[in-house]
Amino acid sequence: RAGVSIEIDDKHKSGGKLSAKLTSDGDIACLVSKPFDAPTTGRISMSVWLRVADASKQPILRLALEGRLDDHEYYRFAPVGQMPRDGHNQVPIGTDWARYVFQVDDLPLEGLSQLRVRFDLMGSGEVWVDDVQLFDLVFSKRELVELSKMITLAEIKLQNGQLGDCMHLLEGYWPRFLQHNVTLPENQGMATSVARRQQPARTPSKQPPKDTGFMGKLKNMLPDQLRF
Repeated sequence: RAGVSIEIDDKHKSGGKLSAKLTSDGDIACLVSKPFDAPTTGRISMSVWLRVADASKQPILRLALEGRLDDHEYYRFAPVGQMPRDGHNQVPIGTDWARYVFQVDDLPLEGLSQLRVRFDLMGSGEVWVDDVQLFDLVFSKRELVELSKMITLAEIKLQNGQLGDCMHLLEGYWPRFLQHNVTLPENQGMATSVARRQQPARTPSKQPPKDTGFMGKLKNMLPDQLRF
């Protein structure tokens, strides 16, 4: 017996909401989303809240993505709970709700279609699943630190008049990726322009203000603790 039930979980992290309970006595049980378009960023991050009733009975669960890549099946997954074999790198699921993230940063940019989120219970066990969210532009902590370093270095070179070196940095992969995939809100740009017009006149400078345009866009990609 394998299946999915929708129940009210009294241990829900926000209280009294419906959650999916994935159960199996041995067969593979699957919970699959409706298909959606592949992100144009080539990245996708799945966030989900999980829990089990008994932490000593870990399910063999896969957080997965499936789709069609041209004429072939596309399938990526991250295992949580009990590992199928040796148990190395086991990611246990606790009895309290906890957030788990499965991130893919190399999705094919062409030919990928009918993308779906999957939760595959690969054998006997049970797990509660709730609050699934998808993001197409999420960076790891390491990537955020590297972005912060790059922007800081570009700012220094711009302030020192090293415009060629600054442009070389801004023509790299990450600046071009952000410029292509991130759009500043129109009202933000308007507010910045108005604020500048209200400032007292200063001696003209050959260097552009450091907080405008693309440099400002790069900074706004970073969390508050990494901004400057």
